[in-house]
Amino acid sequence: MKLFLTSSCVSENLREPFLKFLGKEPKNIKLYFIPTASDVEDEKFYTCKSMDDFSAIGINPIWYSLKFKSKEQIAKELADADVIWINGGNTFYLLDVARKTDFMETVDDLVRNKGVMYGGTSAGSILASPTIEAAGWGGDGADKNTVELTDLTSFGFVPFTTHVHYEPEIEKADLLSHKTVTPFYAIPDGCAVEVNNGNITTHGDVEIL
Repeated sequence: MKLFLTSSCVSENLREPFLKFLGKEPKNIKLYFIPTASDVEDEKFYTCKSMDDFSAIGINPIWYSLKFKSKEQIAKELADADVIWINGGNTFYLLDVARKTDFMETVDDLVRNKGVMYGGTSAGSILASPTIEAAGWGGDGADKNTVELTDLTSFGFVPFTTHVHYEPEIEKADLLSHKTVTPFYAIPDGCAVEVNNGNITTHGDVEIL
């Protein structure tokens, strides 16, 4: 499996490692951009910025909202993807919609068995973890579980809990209070975790707790 997990999409300092990760010319990449997590967010700035990040490196992202999609549509329409990139917003809402549309099942198969690359910004990066519980951490910046999910099980593409927008001087003690046997990869903005067939590489000041 190949994954590229970020807090703030492909910022300028991440362009080189991301292009190397892709292994293809940007103009030949078919990247489906999933903005669904921001459906319930008033602020859309970061969704637009993520689209701009891809345009800046020569990728023309395909906007693909999950709302009102059927399982059959998703399976058919994403079949030719090189990259599925899930953007940020409310992680609880995202997981709820992803389950209801069977997006989870389709993407799990594409990433595990069909060689499709997975990328994430914020909520999308958390979704790659075994659970999304970390979305509720971080004080005022935490996602609100407005859909009242009780089962927080997610893709489990990685053997760690992803925490995004990490500010160590503010959040480290809180993160450590949630510590279990599963390690945390705490990703500040402008940083990333790359997973390439089991090999994990960090870019920037990612902290492993």
